[in-house]
Order: sequence, then C-alpha cells, then structure tokens
Amino acid sequence: MHIAFAVSFFIFVGLCETLRHGIFGLNPSETTGYIYTAMALCALFILRGDVVFLMRQPRHALYENAHLNWTWKRSVLGVVLGPLLWIVPVVYGLTLLQINILPISAEALIELLVVQVLLIALAEEFFFREAVVKAFRSDISAIYLISVLAYFIFYVPMGVPAALIAAGAGVFYLTLRLIGTSILVVALVHGATNVLLTSVLSLGLTSGTEWSYAVFFMAASVMLSMAVFHLFAQKRSEYIYA
Repeated sequence: MHIAFAVSFFIFVGLCETLRHGIFGLNPSETTGYIYTAMALCALFILRGDVVFLMRQPRHALYENAHLNWTWKRSVLGVVLGPLLWIVPVVYGLTLLQINILPISAEALIELLVVQVLLIALAEEFFFREAVVKAFRSDISAIYLISVLAYFIFYVPMGVPAALIAAGAGVFYLTLRLIGTSILVVALVHGATNVLLTSVLSLGLTSGTEWSYAVFFMAASVMLSMAVFHLFAQKRSEYIYA
C-alpha cells in the first residue's frame, strides 16, 4: 500500500507542476480546481472501500490497526484541541506588537469557511493525512514523516516559508487524527485555521520576517503536537473496545 501511495503522489506532483506552468492554458481558478480534484481522486484510489469509514465510526480495527481507529467522542476532543494551533500565530504577533484584526463581514467569513473546508481542507486531509495513515498503518513514525514531507513538497512552489508553515500545521492536523479525531473534524479545524490566518488575522509579515515566522511556527507546532499526542493518545483499554 505504501508503494501505491508513492506512485500516486509522484503522478500527482507531476500533474500539479504541469498545470501550474500553464501548459494547458487554464486560468488560476481552473488550475486550482483540477489540482484538488486530482488530489481527491488520489485519496480515493488509496482508501477505496475504507472511504465509508470517513463518515461512519469503525467497529473493527481500521486499516488492520486498532491504534488508528477514531470515535465521535474523540472527535469532540479534537474540536476542543483544534484552536490550540491558533495560539502560535497570536503569540508571535503579540510578541512583535504587529497583530491586526482584518475587517470582514459575517457572511463573507461563512462563505470563506465553506470554501476552505469543502474545496481545500477535505481534499488535503483525505490525501495527505488519511491516505497516508492507511498506507503506512503499522508505523506511526513513517506516517508522520511521509505525511509532513508530502505536504511540504506540495506547498514548496508557493515558497519555502509557506511550505514550512503548511508542514507545521500538517503535523498538528495529523496529531489530531492520530489521537482518534474523525478526519472530517480535522478538515473543519483545518479550514477554520486557513480562514483565521488569511482573512481574519494579519501579522504584518515582510520578506525579512516571513522566514523567522515560518521557523517559529514549524517549531511551535511540532512541540504542541508532541504534547497533545503524549497527553491524549488513546490508551490500550480505549482502542481495544472501540
């Protein structure tokens, strides 16, 4: 299964680069649409029949590993823990006294959230998190390594600082999934975080500060994820009877 993920990711990256270079003459919106459609299809190729367990709580050892099961009870915990990631940019902005709240209407905020969750976050969570969890089911270290590395590579064309920030967030999203949160809830946290960091909060980053913020965000996200996993990872008594 890990070979299937590697092959699908290789093909996906090749398609992304082809589209991003404008070979087919698509506009930016069309390019984004095709990229995320391809991402969702790659996820379905890996998940196949297990896709039903993205919406239905599994009553067996998911992907033949009970450690990887999720529950609705644990998903509520994921909703509570999700906003912890927001502390990272807020602390950075307050430390440098350069955090601002952007003006945005409630209607626009809701519209952005729907777009981010349904068109962006779901596809990314299905492919870069859930598909990797299935492909590398027996090795938590490999799940982290492959998921974060693949996510970083996907965002590198937007600049290394942006890729570091994405990878840092990806570590946290993966941790939420591995402590038993539904990937649908993780996608909701993901989409809400995207909206917060792009349309609600402004840190006043410049070309001179984006690198320092990216490194800070990556390091803080990793430490936060380690703490969350250590404190909330499912104990044996929980997953045996999940």
